[in-house]
Order: sequence, then structure tokens, then C-alpha cells
Amino acid sequence: MADPQGLDLREAIDGLTGYAYADLNALWRDLPEDPVLAREALNDVLPALIEVYGAAAATLAADWYDDLRDQVGSRQRFAAIPAGFADTGAYALVGWATIRAVDATSLRSLVEGGVQRRVANFSRQTVMTSAVKDPAATGWQRAGAGECRSGFCDLLIGRGAVYRTESSATFASHDNCKCAAVPAWGGEPIPVRPYTPSTRVTDADRERTREWFKENRPTP
Repeated sequence: MADPQGLDLREAIDGLTGYAYADLNALWRDLPEDPVLAREALNDVLPALIEVYGAAAATLAADWYDDLRDQVGSRQRFAAIPAGFADTGAYALVGWATIRAVDATSLRSLVEGGVQRRVANFSRQTVMTSAVKDPAATGWQRAGAGECRSGFCDLLIGRGAVYRTESSATFASHDNCKCAAVPAWGGEPIPVRPYTPSTRVTDADRERTREWFKENRPTP
């Protein structure tokens, strides 16, 4: 069955992130209380963990993209391009989290949120790059249904815009972001239908969205 809004892909990435968290369990049990030592331990583990699970997310997204492409009946030859990052942002995440955390619980929350974001970004980047380079696609859209509890995400999805840029900054993900990138196909209905954002949208969300659109206007 076709999955144009990426529901199956989002579930698969959530499951993959759960495995990453499970791999971190032993680290949380043994993590030193000293912030400096905790930083060293995290720096030893997170880069490889994000790279491994990120590569798996990219593979899942590429397979999902190719399957969806077959289902929409594209006759032009193309294979999805799994994403890879020269810098996964693991060290930046550790530095940011260890400075902001006030205790072990908040440190774990910050790190796990950052891990989720970075692993999911491999999936998003795979779809974005593939949809821009694929001759059968017209670009990509942001897909979601309000799972993020973020007014900013609601507003971006509500625009229903199609993008033709591969820049990860265009997607504007956040920690624990549940949104996905999905391809829009030439000659096919737009996969993501705009919806009315919930009342949780704040003036700050609207201002952030206006500023974001100044820098990331969709390409016609």
C-alpha cells in the first residue's frame, strides 16, 4: 500500500531511535557524575552511535522512497540516494547538553532528544536529496499531523509548500521532531494536504515562521 505521507517511514525511524536509546542504557547507568568525565564518556560513544543508526535510517528512507516510487508508477530510472554527513553533530550535542543540563535526568533528556533529531535527519536528508535529483519528482514536502506539539511545525506543514532545495536547514527540525520529508511527484496529487494548525500556535511561532520563510521560500 502506498505511503505518500510517510507514516510507515516515521514509525520505522521511531523504532530505530528506540534501539539507539537501548544501546545508551548501559552508558546512563555508568555515567560519571562529574560533568567533565560525563562529557568524555559521551564523546566516546555518541559519534559512532549516531553514525551507525543514522546510516540505518538513511537506508530505510532510501528503500521507502524506491518502493513509493514504484507504486506511483514512475517509468524514469532513478534510485534514492542515502544521506551521509561529514559531521553528524555529535560533539556539538554533547557540549550543548552538558552545559545546559542541571542533573543526570535532564542530561539524558537533552542527549536523547538530540540523538533522535540527528538520526531522523539522515532519513529526511535522503528523501530531500532524492526528491530534488529525481526527474520524476517535483520536490519534497514536510509531512506530519501535529505529533511534535510544536506550533512552528504546524504552521510549516499547514503551508503545504513544495521545496526544491537539499539544504538540511530548510527542513528546520528540532529535538524529538516527528515530521518527515516526503516526495511530491510530477502529475500526481500533492501528498501533504494543508491543515488548520491547532490553537497551540503562539505569536512566537508565527514570528519564527515568518522569519524562516524569508530565508527559505519554496522554489516555484
